[in-house]
Amino acid sequence: MVREDTNPFGWKPPVQEGALKSLLLVEDEPATLRFYQVGLKGLQGWRQVAAENGQKALDILRHELIDVLVTDLNMPVMDGYKLITAVHELYPSIPIIVLTSLPPGAHQDRALALGALRVLSKPVRLSLLMEEIKLLSVRESVGFVRGISLSGLLQLMAWESKTCTMTVKNQTLIGYLYISKGRLIHALCGKDEGIVAAYQVLSWRDPQVEFVETCRVSESIDMSTEEILMNVAVIQDTSKPEAKPRGPWEEESHRS
Repeated sequence: MVREDTNPFGWKPPVQEGALKSLLLVEDEPATLRFYQVGLKGLQGWRQVAAENGQKALDILRHELIDVLVTDLNMPVMDGYKLITAVHELYPSIPIIVLTSLPPGAHQDRALALGALRVLSKPVRLSLLMEEIKLLSVRESVGFVRGISLSGLLQLMAWESKTCTMTVKNQTLIGYLYISKGRLIHALCGKDEGIVAAYQVLSWRDPQVEFVETCRVSESIDMSTEEILMNVAVIQDTSKPEAKPRGPWEEESHRS
């Protein structure tokens, strides 16, 4: 967990007035999902996103920023246990609430051990669920960075042998960089992952970066920071639009 005093840049982004937080509801029973969606409309300043199973939820997380995840456990395709494991690994800043009809004991304990922060038994009181969602959404667990390029930040992480997971946002896209002991070991961006995703994210200009001081993913990138940054510089240089050559009439006009 990142405490505020561990943020080396001492800055937090201003809260945008009217900015909505996002709640991801994962439930395979349409009637139950509808019950939650209607009941949770009382959450002011929130928008809801829904998924019918864990795999659909992971697809959404690739492209959308989610503030709180609420999930069932027993679902087809991908159950809640596998979803919790994946989110805990890939998106460690997202708090997870489990809603289950399974009795207290081993099943609920397993969900907590995998990374869920709360387990609530069905049928759940909507007022209690709303309070838990609001409470977990304001946890002080994220650091923020501005005023430094991503390349410079990656170099700083290497110098200080930092371990963290970065959420990187530009105007329209979201990417994730995973740093272990100063090394970039994995990256996600849309459908891409590994070094291809890393090059995409590191080529963005003036992104907003949030981070938590943990990294739980397996290594997919085996390159030094220096080599990665050199390749990023080449990509940025070759992506610059070439100057359009002057026509002879333009040269004549310029001389006159």
